[in-house]
Amino acid sequence: MALPIPQPPTIPFLGNAYLVDKEVPLRSFMLLAKAHGPRVSIFVSSLELVDQVCDQQRFHKGVRGALREVRHLTGDGLFTAFHGEQNWGIAHRILMPAFGPGKIRGMFPAMTDIAQQLVDKWTMLIRFGPDYVIEPTEDFTRLTFDTISLCAMSHRLNSFYSLEMVPFIKAMGSFLTEASHRSSRPALIQNYLSRTANAQFETDQKIMLDLTNEIILKRKQSGVEIDDLLGLMLTAKDPVTGLGLSDENIAANLVTFLIAGHETTSGLLSFTVSHLLNNPTAYAKVRDEVDEVLGKEPIKPEHLGKLTYITAVLREVLRLTPSVPLFTVQPFEETTLTSNGKEYKVPFDVGIQIITAELHRDTNTWGEDADKFRPERMLDGGFERAPKNAWKPWGNGARACIGRPLAWQEALIAVACIFQKFDLVLHDPSYQLHLKSTLTIKPANLHIRAIPRENGPMHIHTGSTPVTTSPTSTFIHASLTSGIPLYLAYGSNSGTCKDFAQRVGTEAPAKGFNPHVVSLDTIEANIPTDGPLIIFTASYEGEPADNAGRFVEALKRGQKGEFANVRFAVFGCGHHDWVQTYQKIPTLVDKLLGEWSAQRLMDRVAADSGADDFFEIFDNWVPKLWERLGEAYGEKVHTDGETRETLSVQVNANIRPLILGKEETSGLGKVIFNRVLTKPGAPAKHHVEIALPENITYQSGDYLSVLPRNPAESVKRVLSRFALLPDQEIIIKSTAATTLPTNNPVSVSEVLAGYVEISQTATRKNMHELQKFSTETVSAKLESLLADYKNEVFDKHISVLDILELYPDISIPFASFLRILPAMRIRQYSISSSPLWNPTHVTLTLSVVEEPASSGLPTRFLGVASNYLANVCPGDPIHVGVRTSASTFHLPQDLAVPVVMFAAGSGIAPMRGFMQERAIQAASGQKVGKTVLFYGCRSPDEDFLYSEDDLKEWEKLDFVEIKPAFSRALDKSCGTKYVQDRVWHDRDLITECYDAGAKFYTCGSPPIANGIKEVVLKLVKHRHPTWDDERIARSWDIIQKDRMATDVFA
Repeated sequence: MALPIPQPPTIPFLGNAYLVDKEVPLRSFMLLAKAHGPRVSIFVSSLELVDQVCDQQRFHKGVRGALREVRHLTGDGLFTAFHGEQNWGIAHRILMPAFGPGKIRGMFPAMTDIAQQLVDKWTMLIRFGPDYVIEPTEDFTRLTFDTISLCAMSHRLNSFYSLEMVPFIKAMGSFLTEASHRSSRPALIQNYLSRTANAQFETDQKIMLDLTNEIILKRKQSGVEIDDLLGLMLTAKDPVTGLGLSDENIAANLVTFLIAGHETTSGLLSFTVSHLLNNPTAYAKVRDEVDEVLGKEPIKPEHLGKLTYITAVLREVLRLTPSVPLFTVQPFEETTLTSNGKEYKVPFDVGIQIITAELHRDTNTWGEDADKFRPERMLDGGFERAPKNAWKPWGNGARACIGRPLAWQEALIAVACIFQKFDLVLHDPSYQLHLKSTLTIKPANLHIRAIPRENGPMHIHTGSTPVTTSPTSTFIHASLTSGIPLYLAYGSNSGTCKDFAQRVGTEAPAKGFNPHVVSLDTIEANIPTDGPLIIFTASYEGEPADNAGRFVEALKRGQKGEFANVRFAVFGCGHHDWVQTYQKIPTLVDKLLGEWSAQRLMDRVAADSGADDFFEIFDNWVPKLWERLGEAYGEKVHTDGETRETLSVQVNANIRPLILGKEETSGLGKVIFNRVLTKPGAPAKHHVEIALPENITYQSGDYLSVLPRNPAESVKRVLSRFALLPDQEIIIKSTAATTLPTNNPVSVSEVLAGYVEISQTATRKNMHELQKFSTETVSAKLESLLADYKNEVFDKHISVLDILELYPDISIPFASFLRILPAMRIRQYSISSSPLWNPTHVTLTLSVVEEPASSGLPTRFLGVASNYLANVCPGDPIHVGVRTSASTFHLPQDLAVPVVMFAAGSGIAPMRGFMQERAIQAASGQKVGKTVLFYGCRSPDEDFLYSEDDLKEWEKLDFVEIKPAFSRALDKSCGTKYVQDRVWHDRDLITECYDAGAKFYTCGSPPIANGIKEVVLKLVKHRHPTWDDERIARSWDIIQKDRMATDVFA
């Protein structure tokens, strides 16, 4: 007996409409498919189901939802005609010959003409300066709209010659957005409560039809016969019926071509740029192919067939991010669908939406890395071997996109021309793909810069000034034109390397240099030779930082002698806990630059962020850098002597403006909920729920970046020390680059709360600075502290402020105090929720750092971000952004794969997200593999996080097992004290899961990670007693690479 199709709970009148994201409905559909499996109400996404509904003997195209609303404009045109409408058949038969290979090749000159207009525009914009920001999605819209207009109806719209978008495009965007909204509104609301929207809907249609009818009328009046799509529609007869097309149907189809013929292709090109800029290896291969095939020649038709890698890229883009992410079919009669051995009843009048965006990520077809952008999967017959219905970006069967050959040739030409002329870089190196939606989807907020590749001056990004909303939220850098250029290039995810680069930059003007603080990817195309290049970079699990990947790939392709005029030095950052990849990228960069003949100014420096001398190494290195640069550049600079004070502070009247800061890479979220998870007496841990900024998405296992504020207690201590009022205004002026708000009035408390790290441990350099403002007696005491720095300062977390309070005779000016403090850093927390629970909200699970001060002062040592988050209240705005975790730290695509997790304390955060996701999937009827959590805490009564709610409910599911280890209640955890002890106790379960192909995850501090490593090695030895230590170590390497993902936090 056939079963009814399952669906989420409904509510009266709205049904499931409340589940649909108004801005980007696709997000909702993909999450529903993930939560409920490949059949959700009327949505299908598995190949098994798509094979059935793409059978044209059983199903036909359905014109429903937003597409039905588009019929108000396009009527019975090719895109929106109902099944069986006569005019569709007539138009289809008349127009099909126009999209044959010969006709498409004949459009080549028109396409290259418009592509050159785009290249000319970008070339012109670059003349305004290398920092000119381009919005590629907008320009690709101009490109594809002008192309279809010229190719289809020989009409030039010349949108590249106008600053404003042509009215048709504006009206089209508004019309399609409203069509999408109308499809989800109940009729009552649409007819009676949406009058303004309805009026605009009518106005937009009129604008588009007016242009279309004008083009048709001019063609008729000209009396000239032109061999294009419009000419064909005006003169040709249907070979079957002998009928031609009416003027009304011609207009409907012209509008269809103008909309569908440009909207999807501009999305394809925009996604192509986004994917390539986030995948340095693929970017390099595209550029190499263009250089090999085109060289410096203008593109020709014979070049297109040789662009095999670009073809693979476009196929992969359409797989991963199809511009049309779903299409609809419906059955001719009542029928059934089979999924996973079960049969479901489908009424004859139901619409079935095929979610291609999810179909294209089917791991059974595309492999375990189906979520990754990897064009190579489309090469060497990979595309041809894919099952028939596994790749459906164009629709299905006879109703598939008729103009796909035109779009494909247009996209090949555009990509080749752009990569021949420019190197592209992201304006925001940390940009992560987000979507915007009308009838199709495109990247949201994608901004790039274009750097000429041929015979042009070297363009470099001089400074990283973000978009600003108020004077105090901007990193304002000094505008300097004199001195030798000094390129301070960083590869940084966490911000430390960037901070180091900026700190060197603040001293540079006083030394006779003109500093340019840039990301490494910014200089990838043109490594500077007119001044020294100082590189600050780190490794992230053995890979470059997000804004250094392309630079590293470029170095790998270098040749002997290529960088002979480059003078460089490398400062490498790393953490000793990542033994196998420690300093991997800094070492590689230093080695390759040397091999390709660059001149090394200094030996590479390696700084360990997990050691007590991390900042000291940097502080000691900087004077050596200036000394070496002085030797290299002689009389042109003055690197000896004291660095003069670069800040001055003007204190204004006691007037405090309400100023809100906003960091460039973060949006403004809102706190929804904040509760304490632990019992009184136990170290506090909080659960915080935050509504994400608009258009921000995440996966379970990702991080939330938080821009915190210093605790009020810390700010008050500074104000007291310098006798300042909290609402007193100051104006900061600087002759050097600075991360402080300059040249505008700002309250002193705002500067202290949001711009500097008050509590960071004082470095040796800081202490030497303080000695300059000390009496001989105090200076001697500071020297004593320096003699035992690790024990007396570093291990006790003694800050600059602590020292000023311990020694009140230090007479440091407030300006100097601000100057020596590091800039406020972003903190990252593992997200403890799944988007299947709520795609627009995240939760954090965090430990609050609050300890008695070790300095001897009657104060507390307060963790900056943890105390900030512990004290936020519902409704509070908060600066946040999502950072994607390593690809290995996500759940397996195959739900049947067992998962084993190890965590202690707040390390449960990502594990909670994983379990929440699997619980939702299981509740929808999907089969989920065994999911085991080994968790360490003090006792079940103090800090067993989520034990009374989430874990209790999830453990009732037959696939979840919780294995606690209580360090202060061993009798309640099978006699085990720590997580690794519990793992050994349940070693048979570990073995069972391992043999079943389980993935293993660890989250916690270094002792947790090291403990898990030790017990795993012990398990291997237990299972293979004859193996020697070397073989056991090799087995660990294999496990770590293939089966285990680790997230270690300090």
